[in-house]
Amino acid sequence: MKMTKKHLPVLLLIILLFASCADFLEPIFNNGELVIEAIIPTIGFARDVYISDDFIYIAEDQAGFSIYNKTDNTIINQYYGNIENARLIRAVDDIKQVFVYDQYGSPAAIMVYDITDPTNPVELPPITGQTGDIEALVCDIQQDNSVDILWTHGNSYQYGNYNNIWLGSYAYNFPNAVEGFDIVDTLLFMTGEQRGLYITNRNNGNIISEVNTPGTAVDVKIYGDYAYIADKEYGISVIDISDITQPELVYSYDTSGYAQRIDVEGDYLVVASGGGGVYLFDISDRTKPEFADRWDDSDIGYTYDVDIHNGEVFVATREGVYRMLITHDK
Repeated sequence: MKMTKKHLPVLLLIILLFASCADFLEPIFNNGELVIEAIIPTIGFARDVYISDDFIYIAEDQAGFSIYNKTDNTIINQYYGNIENARLIRAVDDIKQVFVYDQYGSPAAIMVYDITDPTNPVELPPITGQTGDIEALVCDIQQDNSVDILWTHGNSYQYGNYNNIWLGSYAYNFPNAVEGFDIVDTLLFMTGEQRGLYITNRNNGNIISEVNTPGTAVDVKIYGDYAYIADKEYGISVIDISDITQPELVYSYDTSGYAQRIDVEGDYLVVASGGGGVYLFDISDRTKPEFADRWDDSDIGYTYDVDIHNGEVFVATREGVYRMLITHDK
């Protein structure tokens, strides 16, 4: 058939429709395996969420941080204090402390609060020094009830100990910028953006091996012999780490939006994919995550973070935190 000018508008429309879909056969609407139980509205953007057995902690950008009762989703406290921009939040319930990264404070700092009374947080000495542009934050309680604080910024992995006071930190430097990480025994698994994944000796910082990924590796969760990577513009990647000296990329899946946070529990993997919303994958086959469900950002808002906790999925978005239940019956 000869192409005429009258066919061009229809052709352009078809091209635009295909171009707007990251995966044409991928469902846009939720199919019932990931069900919204509750919506926790926030004043600021919910940039990060941390779940404990009793509480939901939310970093709310320019609105400080909030604490909710996990049992009934009721608010306990909305705290502003001296926080300019709360980007990351972690809590250690055993010693009643919460750690909040204030990215635009003067200086940028990890703020620390005693929450023995969660309705009235008491500010403790902050953590400062090498705390600009933190990308990932982990708090690990020790036997003496002090807390190891671990984070990344620039091309460095930083670590130190907090025992109601901060005495400084140590660092391992990488060849390029690093972001999310996971730790298993003496191994440190570090996402190295365009260089993929580094496997490092946690005791001395020596790089054991590295493996490239299709996209920009920004977060990682280790599950058995596999590393699950939030690979930004390329979605998710799976790396076989059974031989840590020769890790191997075994699978990739391109999500809509930019995959930026990832979490794993049981046979499920969840991904916060920015403008693509939240994804649920079945990982019964550890080497090949199977798409199970999705909530688009048009339904829940731009998605920053996601956590699985005891079979529930908590999704931090610009609209608040969505509490979801996985209903798939294996």
